[in-house]
Amino acid sequence: MPQSLNQKVTNTFIKGLITEAGELTFPADASVDELNCLLERDGSRKRREGIDFEELSVDSTFSVNDTDIVKVDTWHNVAGIPDKELLVVQVNNKLYFYDKGDIPYSGNQLTSFSWVLNSSTTSSTSFITLASLGYTGLGSINDDKCEFTSISGMLIVAHPSLETTAIIATLDTSSGSSVWSFNVEPITFRSRDFKLLSNRTALSEPVAESTVSADRVYDTRNSGWVGEKGAAALSTYFNTTPFEFPALNLSWFAGKNSSGNFTVAEWKKVQAGSSVIGQGHNLVNFFNRDRSALGSYTTRAGGTISLPSSLATEVIKDRFSTVVAMSGRVFYSGLNRGNHEESNVLLFSRIVEGASSSVSVDSTGLGDCHQKNDPTSEDFPDLLDDDGGVIRIPEAYGIRKLHQFNNSVFVFAENGVWQIKGVDDVFRATGFAVNKISSIGLFNRETFVSADGIPFWWSDQGIHTLGFNDQTFQAAENNISLNTIQKFFDKIDATQKNKCTGVFDPINKRIFWMYPKKDEGIKAKLNNFLILDISLQAFYPWTVSDVSVDSPEILGASYYKGFSSAVLEFNIVDGDEDTVVNANGDTVIKYDNGFVSTGEPALIFLCRNASSNTVSMAFFYKTDFKDWGSANYSSFAEAGYEFMGDLMLRKNAPYIQVYSRVTETGWTGNETSGYEPIREGSLLVSSFWDFSKAGTQQQQAYRLKSIPIVNSSNLTDFGYPDTVVDTRLKIRGRGKSMRLRFESEEGKDFHLLGYGVLGATNRRF
Repeated sequence: MPQSLNQKVTNTFIKGLITEAGELTFPADASVDELNCLLERDGSRKRREGIDFEELSVDSTFSVNDTDIVKVDTWHNVAGIPDKELLVVQVNNKLYFYDKGDIPYSGNQLTSFSWVLNSSTTSSTSFITLASLGYTGLGSINDDKCEFTSISGMLIVAHPSLETTAIIATLDTSSGSSVWSFNVEPITFRSRDFKLLSNRTALSEPVAESTVSADRVYDTRNSGWVGEKGAAALSTYFNTTPFEFPALNLSWFAGKNSSGNFTVAEWKKVQAGSSVIGQGHNLVNFFNRDRSALGSYTTRAGGTISLPSSLATEVIKDRFSTVVAMSGRVFYSGLNRGNHEESNVLLFSRIVEGASSSVSVDSTGLGDCHQKNDPTSEDFPDLLDDDGGVIRIPEAYGIRKLHQFNNSVFVFAENGVWQIKGVDDVFRATGFAVNKISSIGLFNRETFVSADGIPFWWSDQGIHTLGFNDQTFQAAENNISLNTIQKFFDKIDATQKNKCTGVFDPINKRIFWMYPKKDEGIKAKLNNFLILDISLQAFYPWTVSDVSVDSPEILGASYYKGFSSAVLEFNIVDGDEDTVVNANGDTVIKYDNGFVSTGEPALIFLCRNASSNTVSMAFFYKTDFKDWGSANYSSFAEAGYEFMGDLMLRKNAPYIQVYSRVTETGWTGNETSGYEPIREGSLLVSSFWDFSKAGTQQQQAYRLKSIPIVNSSNLTDFGYPDTVVDTRLKIRGRGKSMRLRFESEEGKDFHLLGYGVLGATNRRF
């Protein structure tokens, strides 16, 4: 019986890897399995290039051991210089810096700078140590990664075992070279004390001085019965009502007579009921609330009695683990180690003032998380727009990450996501709202990635993002792995997920999540990649191969935008535009910062050289398609199941047509030694019938139709007349379904555009 021929239109891989479809429902233009391919926006598949250290690579002055914590981040607008960026590298309790303003990237470590802490200067050093900024609390600095944010040219450093710290940079370029110095200063956090210490139900009644508790004394003062006017009112009360503390259901200034003086008679005329007046007169150290040191009261006899010593100091033994800057303020949160009532709290500073080496951090307002005016004051109790403050999210626990986007702060906790949004899209201390967005929380803070402001993160359930309403900016959570790669995600175990870190490539709109292989013994090593192309909403994986001995290791990554600020040299000219010279005839030179190109925008990877334990920079650029110069890796993409329009009849595929872009870019060599093509192409194809794990013999699908001619005078021209190679292949075998696998050949490139299938269907079962 004659066969029926069917032509399948050309397939691409534009949907990336899909694991959430069955054999009978697998979508077109997706891959069943793949590795080490680069998905282009046109749906084509390229072989990824090999990773290796950059040319002219320079080793760091520091080393990284197998058990070390490593974190990589960027300090923006350093010292207030536009586009000046420093790469910040945390290794345990030390910070190292690289200037991102020139190439080679690894050759720009700051190796001789000075820094000041507590009036003590450390000179000619290559690192800032955080050891002296620790405290007797919970955990070690070496247990966690720092988090950083930049504001007003400063770097804010947060860590759960570290005093939250500001680093102020100074760059002196007057000599023609970059001379760096840093002021390192822990931030002192101050807040209004709104806590009632005594029993609320008893505050609407007076209490005898003889039986008054320390808590009640403190609450009396903290409610405004203090200061010149408040203390005088309290003294008057004592003299009129012997040995009795007033009820705290009414402010003292409610008892003023027509002359403006406090009298007990006028005060008692006011019917206050059982309400409790506001607290907050006292400013306290947020982490060390020594309330006994905050005052005293005057007795009926005119004597002064200090607050009872039984009023214990309240100490919080962990520190902020997450920090973000927004609207000229800094927001702090993540008190997760201790069992205390501040675990769901978020502090925000007042509007931060500029800083310099001559300005103390305290004067910038970084730690002023409170209302400037006394809320218990008779005259000026108002909360101001630019004040700092405290926000509590009662339902939240395990706050992992703060994120700023479009004048909102998003709070990512273990049990959900909240949005803190200002009124009219402007955050003010006087007006904001807190809304819960999702019950899906954040598994590991380092998996969080901001992609042009849009958050992406890993939970224990999958990979998530937020979508936003264009009119209301209302956010909604979306699990983007659920219908795409959930099975792949679930196979990544908890240890791997806990060590995962992410970075965003804003040019190509790709997120790179990096995580270790299973049972990896080196703490900071990352050799597996899960990549999300945001434009296509498609995932695909990479794996970096190891060399046999002392293999390099990826520790982290940072995006380099390709331009920055650098020291430039200018000749001084006079009004006639003639060069100015000094008495010795030397040209007068001025040095200043300007913008320079630093190469192509790219993701740059911080890597350890395992033979020396030093670090350097690497990226994916090797066209020999070997990692670290010698480690071979395979690149492949396996298409979905093809039934050729029928589930029941057996078929064969007489032919497939494979379309590839010409990969060769020229020649290398000479007439004596011979010429070899640069980026020589090869693409091997095999077929799998009826869900079999065994495929047919591989065939070469990259066949040039003519032999290119070498032009020795122009080796950058490969000499091939076409840009696309199309190859027709005879496919052996038959069955009810077929899938195709496209795979690399060692040391050779491929760029698969797509393929078509000419299928033949039998007329019988």
